[in-house]
Amino acid sequence: MVYKGHKGGKARKEIGPTTQTQKIAFSVARTSNFGPASNAVAVPFEHTFTNIGGSFNLGTGRFTCPVSGHYHVNVNIHKRRDTGDGPFVALMKNSGEIVHIDECCDEDPYDTASNTVIIHLNRGDELWLKLITGRTFSATSGKQATFNGFLLYTD
Repeated sequence: MVYKGHKGGKARKEIGPTTQTQKIAFSVARTSNFGPASNAVAVPFEHTFTNIGGSFNLGTGRFTCPVSGHYHVNVNIHKRRDTGDGPFVALMKNSGEIVHIDECCDEDPYDTASNTVIIHLNRGDELWLKLITGRTFSATSGKQATFNGFLLYTD
């Protein structure tokens, strides 16, 4: 790293050019309830905010990693009292559970919960949300239930 002076006599740190050329990002939402599930199933999504790189499939609810690296992933769920116990999902990497997101069992008529992870993915890995048996994934046209991710840096 090189320090160079600039206007005002203050030094600033010069950072070399990045080698990051891949742009991968997805942000999707549900706009209606899904469930209750009679068995654990993948949550499909209905609205795309962005799908840079085209690696998210709305119908299957799965992001297929196009390039190995570290990704920032965020899940937001929404509970409405009229949908039973509320949502309980697992963020899945292929067939393994990464984290759970649960919003249930209290008297609040509406609630949200979220979880964020930074995770390493290899090319071909799939990220998806598994709805736990007997639960409903609540959503409205307000798009409170979202699934988001983006590439931080490649390997």
